[in-house]
Amino acid sequence: MNTLADVWFQITKFGGLALTGVAILVQLTYIVRLQSLRDRSSKYKFASAKEASYLRRSTTIFSFAIFFFAFNLVSGLLGLAQMYQYIFVAFISFMISFVIGYGFSAYLKYYYPFILEKRLKKIRFKTMKSSAGKPMRLLNELEEDEHMTDEMLALEEAMEADFDVWIDDTSGEKVIQKYDITEHALVCPNCNFRTLKERSEEVVIEPTEVTDGKMERNYKCTYCGWVEVKEARIPSWSEKRQLEQV
Repeated sequence: MNTLADVWFQITKFGGLALTGVAILVQLTYIVRLQSLRDRSSKYKFASAKEASYLRRSTTIFSFAIFFFAFNLVSGLLGLAQMYQYIFVAFISFMISFVIGYGFSAYLKYYYPFILEKRLKKIRFKTMKSSAGKPMRLLNELEEDEHMTDEMLALEEAMEADFDVWIDDTSGEKVIQKYDITEHALVCPNCNFRTLKERSEEVVIEPTEVTDGKMERNYKCTYCGWVEVKEARIPSWSEKRQLEQV
């Protein structure tokens, strides 16, 4: 017949292993979903929106696994037998898992955005090849304008989207990639983390039939508290109608 200690050891051991397996499964699910996307702009959007949340979910689950592992280890070393002793060990194990979980959370909040920024750049600016298998050239901001429509230019000016234009100088083959940046945090000029997020927006000049309007977007860094205001042009009513007809 198993003693109370044996039962606790089995529960905590297999509980920790099960939760570790779930945490690994969460990350594998993310990797599979990311690799299933063929278009780099889709990969960029998915990684930007989902990578941190998947990591946060898996590290939270793993923190609970650490609780079970710590409980199993400490109680095994002490050879406990009384219920009040297990309560004490449970409290110690909770504190260990809480500290480690908080460390994971701080890492994802303050340092990981810098790593994610590098990963997103690698996805976005990886060399693209033409249908003939030749490397294509990424155009700069001045060169790409002549290949973009008025609607694309308006979206970039309003900071709602960004476009990359790739071209094969030999064959003239052209690829335009669109990146939605409306929900994507910007790089903070103060701390250099991608933690500058829009908090509010205000129309300061209303557009008319023939004149543009102006909007102010208020940003705040979730890391260092930096506050910044960016201006954006609002197309006139006539220009907006023309863009909608494109």
